[in-house]
Amino acid sequence: MPTVREFARLTTKQVPTSLDRASISATAFDWLLRYGRVDDDTVPFVQIAAPDTISVQNYVGVIETPCGTRIEILPKHVSGIFDVAKIRSLLITMITESIGLKPRRAGNAHVEAFNLPLTEWFAEVFLDEASDLIRRGLRSAYSALEARETFLRGRLDVAKQIRASGGLHQFNVQLDEYSLDRPENRIMRSAIEHVARNTTSPENWRRARELSTLLADVPESRHVDADFDKWERGRQLADYARAKPLAKLLLNNQLPFSTAGGHRGLSMLFPMERLFERYVFTSLRAALKECLKPVWQPSWHDLCSVGGEGWFQLKPDILVLSQSRKWIIDAKWKRLNRNLNGNYGLTQSDFYQLFAYGQKYMDGTGDMFLMYPAVEEFPELPKPFEFTRNLRLHVLPFDMQTRTAPKWLSTVGCDKEEETAA
Repeated sequence: MPTVREFARLTTKQVPTSLDRASISATAFDWLLRYGRVDDDTVPFVQIAAPDTISVQNYVGVIETPCGTRIEILPKHVSGIFDVAKIRSLLITMITESIGLKPRRAGNAHVEAFNLPLTEWFAEVFLDEASDLIRRGLRSAYSALEARETFLRGRLDVAKQIRASGGLHQFNVQLDEYSLDRPENRIMRSAIEHVARNTTSPENWRRARELSTLLADVPESRHVDADFDKWERGRQLADYARAKPLAKLLLNNQLPFSTAGGHRGLSMLFPMERLFERYVFTSLRAALKECLKPVWQPSWHDLCSVGGEGWFQLKPDILVLSQSRKWIIDAKWKRLNRNLNGNYGLTQSDFYQLFAYGQKYMDGTGDMFLMYPAVEEFPELPKPFEFTRNLRLHVLPFDMQTRTAPKWLSTVGCDKEEETAA
């Protein structure tokens, strides 16, 4: 399985393997060239670089082609060569936090120690959760059942009994049966079977087959989407909460920021921009004081309206609220460079966007922050950009490894009455 990083080139030529270039088979190349699009036709996963070369775009994760070729794509946020296990661990941290999963046991160190690919790690974590769930005991539920029995039980279906033309010694009955056949258990069984069919890890296959035997009384889900919609919430199903996002990833990648290939296989692709935005949010949420409330992607305002109908919804990544102040924080997955002539890689469209946010969400007064990944060549911008005398924009680096809070966070305090309340 070749491991590359964003914007790496894949070729059918035999070339030395590196994080920026790798050889793949002709069948995998043809499939990626034909079907290497995600979300819609305007967002390609690959682009043609030469007749025998394609370049992957800013999606990360693992994609598997029908011929069995698996390609692992890692984030590119540093210039030089980096530790693959370390960056894989970082990527898994970003994904697990994005879906609200908190890994336990050995955590991401397990990935570094065994050098597991992304999909196999998620399969292993899911099997851990499924094993714990089965050990604690699966939840049963009453389900409606219609049957013909030689003895009367439940409720007699009088209408069917009258219409019966033969076999009058049998009873048409309706009853509620207490069984393990409920949506949550069907999803678990389906996810276990998916791992067993697609894993390349002998250990994951063995564990999946053992769990499949323990769930022999539970059928696989016939309609995965419908069963996810029927997934119940409540104290009784609290034990299932950790397994649900993993099952969703493994079965059909229906998370709002992930995509799946159009074939069977353990494929997971994530737009890096969306992962970075969420990663910044979870990091800042942990660093903010209790009196400050971070809001993820509010959609309270539109850019304009026509006849009372709002047009062009404005949705900043993060809005931080106190009782008397507001801050807008937007995250951009882009490498700024102080050596570039002109604007260091800053774009006018991003500044227009932040200006609109400031007017609508902050009434044109206050401080906004634009966060980019920290790189060695990040430009020094000691002063903020001033839209007006009262509206300012700060461009700041975000350290992916240490997740160190920017300096401005330590200076953001609470109002005196908020501090007293806290």
